Amino acid sequence: MCSGRWPPRSVRQGSSPRWRAAAEPDRLGGSVLDTRRLRIFCTVAEEGSFTAAAARLHFTQSAVSQQMAILEREVGTPLVDRRPRGIRLTPAGTLLAERARSLLNELAGLEQEVQRIGERPAAVHLGVFTTAGAHLVPLVVREYRQRHPDTQLVLHPSQPGELPAQLADGLITVGLSWDYDFAPRPDEGLLHHHLRDDPMCVLLPENHPRAAAPSVRLRDLSDEPWIARDHRAPYADALEVMCRIAGFEPDVVFRTEDYSALQGLVAAGVGVAVAPRLALVAQRPDIVAVPFEDPAFTRRIDAVTLLESARDPLVAALVDVLREVARPQVS
Repeated sequence: MCSGRWPPRSVRQGSSPRWRAAAEPDRLGGSVLDTRRLRIFCTVAEEGSFTAAAARLHFTQSAVSQQMAILEREVGTPLVDRRPRGIRLTPAGTLLAERARSLLNELAGLEQEVQRIGERPAAVHLGVFTTAGAHLVPLVVREYRQRHPDTQLVLHPSQPGELPAQLADGLITVGLSWDYDFAPRPDEGLLHHHLRDDPMCVLLPENHPRAAAPSVRLRDLSDEPWIARDHRAPYADALEVMCRIAGFEPDVVFRTEDYSALQGLVAAGVGVAVAPRLALVAQRPDIVAVPFEDPAFTRRIDAVTLLESARDPLVAALVDVLREVARPQVS
């Protein structure tokens, strides 16, 4: 994953004199590699096509293609072979992608350190996803303030897919991420600090025949209507994947983005559902959450940082608090 300030302000604001100036040759005779353009190139290299890179960066395909053409003119050699289905890096493109990733990561880490040195008081910025904010994050805030009263902890809403850009942009110092054990997220080129495993449960109405069971197999619920959590990519079909692993195709009758709505629909008898334990801090009294068995599934929760941030004492202190607070309590 390429790092640095992202997305580029000049791209967000449209064509600007600053962007056009960056594309011009160096007046002293050499060419200047624009770091923003290098980040676009790294994304193209990772995604394997202009179209996929444009979708990830929220650009148009033509804008990405144009910037790659400018970059190739700057370096004076082709960087990609354009094919009907995507691109392939040339030897020069492979070399540039490898070196650019390292360079941009180092620049991002340096920029963040310089910014934090100038902050008064010192501050760390934590990106949090919604279900962590309901239970885990309040405990983290309280513990961190007790241990580090002279450092400001700033919270930012974040989704795991946004973390690489937010870290690179300096918006956050540490991000909370999650993925499923049955479908790990692709490596983002970041440092992952594992915090805890968050077991998945089946949500049933309180009057369901299996509501009193100590555990339940998904396969035993194969004839039930299902309510699915409407995830973002790459987990848009997470429920279907779990059910297929269990040996059946679920009958999904409704999808919702909200875990509270998910609980309400289960309570109303619309269907059954699955949810991670941390999403059930405010659990309705008219539903039950039954653990999985054979197979069981888990959502894994990590703290994520830039590789270069590992030596930053403010980052290390926040990660230590996250690890301690997230550790499951032994009853």
